[in-house]
Amino acid sequence: MYKAILGISALAFLAGCAGPSVTPPSPLTDDQSKSYSASYDSVWESTVDWFAMNNIPIKNIEKASGIIGSEYSLGANYSQVNCGIIDGGDMHVVKDVSVVANINVIVRKSGNFTTVRPNVFGHGNASLMDVWNGYPTNMKLENCVSTGELERSLQTYLSQHSG
Repeated sequence: MYKAILGISALAFLAGCAGPSVTPPSPLTDDQSKSYSASYDSVWESTVDWFAMNNIPIKNIEKASGIIGSEYSLGANYSQVNCGIIDGGDMHVVKDVSVVANINVIVRKSGNFTTVRPNVFGHGNASLMDVWNGYPTNMKLENCVSTGELERSLQTYLSQHSG
């Protein structure tokens, strides 16, 4: 009888323990595009310079189509993307989070203006530790969204250096 009560108590305890979860972030809702009265070539060169000045490696670049793409790992105290709120639950502690940011920038000539539209998103991985037995657990962080920091940085740089 004692073993049965102990077993039921253990099951009740484990059933009440919440596991790891992620509360998804809210995406940016404002348009990140901006137009400049500078030439396409000037804006393009300044956009490429911004990547270099910020040590962001360019993965894909094609001037004729106006597309620049990057994928890079963010540091431990990243603020450029939001992957949501990670909750280890009752049984896990978050030990480490690694995030990769994707930056796609489209540069287009439209009339007397050149328009730049950055698009930032990402994905990552959270490393957790089970507090009961010390075993590691990994959690994928999908659909990380931009905080607007990289877009503002790019647009500020272009405002000061294009033309």
